[in-house]
Amino acid sequence: MKQMCVGKPVIVGEITIVPLEGVNVYQHSTRDGFSVYVSREPVGFVIGSPQGKQAVDIYGEQVPLETYIQEVDGLQQVLDSL
Repeated sequence: MKQMCVGKPVIVGEITIVPLEGVNVYQHSTRDGFSVYVSREPVGFVIGSPQGKQAVDIYGEQVPLETYIQEVDGLQQVLDSL
């Protein structure tokens, strides 16, 4: 299962950087028990400044902000507070 979530925003002067993370949850069951493994990886960033907001992936390519808003739970609320 892969979900995307909002990381802790970082504020530098008038710029706010909101990290976006992919979260993978793996689980395996056997007759002896089960195991769970969780990993987090960077997916992209939303950068807010007085000039506006923009989204980029981890490679620095611009991504439509609406794409991340639809895919990442809670991102709209964070953006509304910027």
